[in-house]
Amino acid sequence: MATIKDVAKKAGVSVGTVSNMLNGKGGVSDEKYDKIQEAIEELSYKPNYMAQNLKKHKGKVIGVLLPSLEEPYNDIYQGIADVLDMNNYILILKLTQNNIVLENHFLEQLLYIGMVGAIIVPCDQRNKEKYGKLQDQGIKIVMVERKLEGIDFSNVLFENKQLIFDITNSLIEENPYREIRLMVGKKEFSNEQDCVEGYLAARENREQDIIVIEETRKEAVFDRIYQKLIEGERFPECVITSSMEFATHLSEVCNILKLKLEIHSIVGEKWYTTDLYKDITQYGRNAILMGKEAGKLLASIMKSRGEIENRSIYIHPKRNYRNTGMEIHTMPMRSLRVLAFQCDATDALEKLSCAFRNITGIRVEFDKLEYSSLRKELYIQTRGKKTDYDIIMMDLPWIRSVLSENYLENIKEWAKRDNFLANFPSGIRQDFYRGDCGVHLIPIIATIQMILYRKDVFNDRDIKKQFQKQYGYELMPPKTWTNFNTIAEFFDKKTNVNSPFQYGTAATALEPVGLINEFLPRQWAFHGRIADKWGKLVIDSEENQRALDNLVKTFQFVPKEAEGYFWDELFKMLLYGEIPIVQGFASHYQPGKHSQNGDTYEKYIGQLPLPGGKTMLGGWALGINRYSDRIKESYEFLKWNLNDKVAITNLRLCGCLPTVSVIRDETLRGSYPWLNLVDEKFQIGGSREELFDKEKKRIDLEQIDYILSGQIKRAINQEIDSKTALIEMKKELENMLKVNNRKGDRL
Repeated sequence: MATIKDVAKKAGVSVGTVSNMLNGKGGVSDEKYDKIQEAIEELSYKPNYMAQNLKKHKGKVIGVLLPSLEEPYNDIYQGIADVLDMNNYILILKLTQNNIVLENHFLEQLLYIGMVGAIIVPCDQRNKEKYGKLQDQGIKIVMVERKLEGIDFSNVLFENKQLIFDITNSLIEENPYREIRLMVGKKEFSNEQDCVEGYLAARENREQDIIVIEETRKEAVFDRIYQKLIEGERFPECVITSSMEFATHLSEVCNILKLKLEIHSIVGEKWYTTDLYKDITQYGRNAILMGKEAGKLLASIMKSRGEIENRSIYIHPKRNYRNTGMEIHTMPMRSLRVLAFQCDATDALEKLSCAFRNITGIRVEFDKLEYSSLRKELYIQTRGKKTDYDIIMMDLPWIRSVLSENYLENIKEWAKRDNFLANFPSGIRQDFYRGDCGVHLIPIIATIQMILYRKDVFNDRDIKKQFQKQYGYELMPPKTWTNFNTIAEFFDKKTNVNSPFQYGTAATALEPVGLINEFLPRQWAFHGRIADKWGKLVIDSEENQRALDNLVKTFQFVPKEAEGYFWDELFKMLLYGEIPIVQGFASHYQPGKHSQNGDTYEKYIGQLPLPGGKTMLGGWALGINRYSDRIKESYEFLKWNLNDKVAITNLRLCGCLPTVSVIRDETLRGSYPWLNLVDEKFQIGGSREELFDKEKKRIDLEQIDYILSGQIKRAINQEIDSKTALIEMKKELENMLKVNNRKGDRL
């Protein structure tokens, strides 16, 4: 096996120069860098991190010590890994089983292989001397879930005291005379003591209610819980447990003893599986967030070189989820028909409708059409006041046109009664209900545009070096559309034979929806408008020409077949490593659909807002046909979908119901990182510019989109130049306004 000395000898440089190059330090010339790289490849050299760590104590090894991988520790580890893996740290996980002997053994192992930092759920207060020695040796430590007294460490902790206090209070409010018990682990653990304090804050002088389980092994825990339950003179009515492990053991014991017992448990992230444990009421905690915060805190401590003071971060519990109860019906089967867009979100609704059918006896049938066909069918249905469908699905730009047909039922009174609109963040309510004099629809998808890119490629030193040499500045994710095109050019095989990609990017040329959503964000970034504030058409301005020129250039680096794709297919190309960067609507990014073979680049994909900051707001809504004879049943279906648990399941089935419970949930944000952008960016997204005729009547956006997209298509196909395309747009818009004005004159 080649050593660093072999590499240095082969490259004709010093060992120190090779070391500097491997550790990303400056001072290595391009010539020496190339020679070292060639030597590494010829010798198949792999850096020995163990040796480096032992020698320099400046490595990347992080020890993670958890009691087990039971909930919530599995989720805590996921959060830690999400942060530190992507920062090139090497994580080594050890499971202590709450055993101080094992913990000390693992700490010595980790020290031997060069551990430089640790995230620990400490086993025992008695071991604080050991932790102090580690700290004296320069090991950076963050404690999670449990806090040690008498020693100064950074901590990331759950707010168990407040959560148990709230649970206990709510149970007392329901029935002040209820027999309640609290089941906790060893009080020496601060997380368990917090639970005790929360309970006693709600029920003073009730220490006798507390059941302490000192054992830590599964079989011993089961035995102790069984013993505790049978030794009392009377059984409690309700038990609050400090962990899901205690709750499941307790449930099993109750099943054996044929006892009916109400069990309440604080858990980790698996709140959405509560129906699997029907006898356990679960209260979720943000365990993944705890892991992420611990990872971020440790990384910042390690980079600070002692400049950061130790501190404690408290993780708030999850909000309580709304669960709209519905009784199971045995009446004869009825049906609803839905006219919908063929997409993942509709498929999710269709899958969930099976549960709705089992609950209510109402079958929901979906007619799914592709984009253009759906729009044509909606014209037929709404203008003909037809009753073929009970519910229809509308793209956001179509809503005002559909509302103008007086085809949709106003569900304002029902929505007010059920506090229906509170399900949605304010930014989404504002955009979907603009122009709706009442409540005629519910948002079923809400999304924003974002850029996705390959972080590993953008951080590759060889690629960065080549980009720097070619363009004179550092390769970074784009902040302008001009920079976006430069990056696409750099990665396109036609202009760079050394590119690891065939194409620089991908974009959709579908009319009108694809091209409009490619052009308008560029128009905004270049400060273009369709009309000025006095209503004069300025679509042929220099600003718009720069925006269209930019889009035309983008399409030089796009595979021809991708022009007919929807955003799902564009993101698929990124996931499979076919392109390095792409922009599209966030809700179409569903990496789980492509995870069967485990060969995607999901973990290496980063996200950022569009250049210029403004994004198109995308979305779909459902509305009820006012001419249907099943309006009440249709409303029940819409309302049922807004149930928090149903909405969350919808997302897990590749849908995107934009409720507060979905968009602001930390667990879901871990699996669907684009949710972080949706809520904040929807507030500042680009509202579509509107045109008015001389009677001040609003022009249908769809008419404008077809005019713009038609000429954009000609420009990207090189049939005409950008300036000519914009002049033609202006002529068509002027003619459209004249026609609308003549219609107004006749009226």
